[in-house]
Amino acid sequence: MAIHDQDYVRYDGPLRESGAWWVIAWTGFRTYLGFGRTKLTLIVLWLVNPLFFLGLVFLEYVLRGQMGQMGDLDAPAASYITGYLQVEAFSLAVLFMARGCGVISEDLRYRTFQLYFSKPISRADYAVGKFGSLFLLGSLVTVLPSLIVGGLRLAFFFQTDFFKGLLAQVGIGVALSIFITIVFCGIVAGLSSTTERTGYVVLSWIGVLLVPFILQGIVYIATSGADMASLWSLTGELKVFSDMLLLDDFAFEGPAWLAPSILIVAGGAGIAAMIRRISSLEGVA
Repeated sequence: MAIHDQDYVRYDGPLRESGAWWVIAWTGFRTYLGFGRTKLTLIVLWLVNPLFFLGLVFLEYVLRGQMGQMGDLDAPAASYITGYLQVEAFSLAVLFMARGCGVISEDLRYRTFQLYFSKPISRADYAVGKFGSLFLLGSLVTVLPSLIVGGLRLAFFFQTDFFKGLLAQVGIGVALSIFITIVFCGIVAGLSSTTERTGYVVLSWIGVLLVPFILQGIVYIATSGADMASLWSLTGELKVFSDMLLLDDFAFEGPAWLAPSILIVAGGAGIAAMIRRISSLEGVA
């Protein structure tokens, strides 16, 4: 039910000094988890992503144990992590399509933002809280699985000479999981702040992912597999960035620094759009 303007009384007292953003973030996160569609999506994505890769980690450990009896082994390949991050980004995109695109738009449509600002909070509390709710939701398919899969991989190789190198790989992988979650949250929050229709936000989010991915394929074919084609999509840029940080034999024909730069600009633009929209809300403190 919409909150009508005539029933809204703006809070004019002192603002809450701290902690309001966390209340908004946690409440929003719990609300997302309360939907059956969110639970079903998470179950499917966990079957596709962490549980599948946990099986691969166990299989890798078994095979390497058998091969180790025949001679010395090389260190575990970092390409495993770069592939995992690609699947992780796909899972995050699907989760936000199912739930998350209405983080700002639903408040604009039903004017529930007035309910928020009838409390002792600031615009900054509202912005950080809404972004935080998205981040907590997205972390269920990015950061949390990375910690679980990476931790299991470290446990398997704890008493080997590869542990230190593998620890660095896992650390970089978790950091990249946090990074791509922040970027995707920023883009979704920005798109959500541009319209009151959540359906339009979902379509826009699909377009942001799908159109550049198609263009990447076209450019890749037209240029006979040039490395620069990877810079046309978010997932391609993530792959270039992860390869740059993880692979010792990384080679890229062109400025590889463009990959993280584009991701940062895309996420920053989304966050800026959200802040601008929140700053223009009328009738709030």
